[in-house]
Amino acid sequence: MKKIGLLSMVLVALLFASGCGSAMKQENAQLKGQVSSLTEENNNLKNQVATLQKESDDLKSQVANVTAERDAAQKELEALKAKSVKKPVVKKPSVKKKR
Repeated sequence: MKKIGLLSMVLVALLFASGCGSAMKQENAQLKGQVSSLTEENNNLKNQVATLQKESDDLKSQVANVTAERDAAQKELEALKAKSVKKPVVKKPSVKKKR
């Protein structure tokens, strides 16, 4: 009894597999196409991420340079202001010439 049940299950599985073979092959081909398309899209996105990361790093470097230039200019300005405050302009008395 067990052998007949097992045999019938194997036959049903074989019939099912052989009947669905063409549909499975078609679905398999479709899935392979999707995998290929998604793999290509994934690679494109990775390239975009790498490009954007490089641009981000370049911009960060530019910001650091501009910030350093700004800080240097501020120090120079403060030094000039301090210098002008330390040496007040003293007007010399004007000497009138007699004619």
